[in-house]
Amino acid sequence: MYTLRITDDNNVITTEKENLMEKSNCVNTLQILINKTYKSQIDMTDTTAFMKYITPISKKIKMTQLIAADTNYNENYIQYTVPVTAYIASEPGDIEVSFTFLKVVHDDETDTNTSYIRKTESGIIHITKLAQFDTYETSEMFTEIDQRLLELIAKAEDIKSLSQTVNDNLPTDLRLNTDDKKLTLVNADGDTGNGVSISDLSDAIAKDLTGVDPDGTQDGVVNVDKVPETQVFDLDKLLN
Repeated sequence: MYTLRITDDNNVITTEKENLMEKSNCVNTLQILINKTYKSQIDMTDTTAFMKYITPISKKIKMTQLIAADTNYNENYIQYTVPVTAYIASEPGDIEVSFTFLKVVHDDETDTNTSYIRKTESGIIHITKLAQFDTYETSEMFTEIDQRLLELIAKAEDIKSLSQTVNDNLPTDLRLNTDDKKLTLVNADGDTGNGVSISDLSDAIAKDLTGVDPDGTQDGVVNVDKVPETQVFDLDKLLN
């Protein structure tokens, strides 16, 4: 375990080292130890802790919050543990690391808050460089990547083509075809679908508005003599 100890003088000392390899991920642990009480005055067990570090090559500044793993480590220390991820081990060389501890204390008697900010000097976490042949990909690997990219591009083109086909075939209007006596949907290429005959449409509308004609002919006119089970009388005979 790679161990850093923070002293009461705010120095960051490496007390235990192990080989941390470039680009390794979560196979090593960084341990940070700090006294439970700062200069016998401030309780550090309830502080909010942050670790800030600078990558060796790109000089990117990164920060992560620390969570105490044990607030009574060896009776006198607070222990923080951080997995050494590929983000931390992304570049070989010496990582410059420092720590910040924050705490707010409320005084009930005066009803005031006191903000404590403790910062440390820089420490070093060393990341070992990979072997040279491990830092680049072979031509065969590039070929495989190229093939995967081409497959993704082909799938994207298929999706684009399918989307265009669906869009082109979408109906945009209705058209009354007087030659075939149909009402049809229209898209960019003209009529689409089988359409609905005007007579069928008229019958459906009439049934909806007036109900079914009793004589069986949906024309809005009822021929009484054609209505089933209807008795027809001669009006002249009835009047004489």
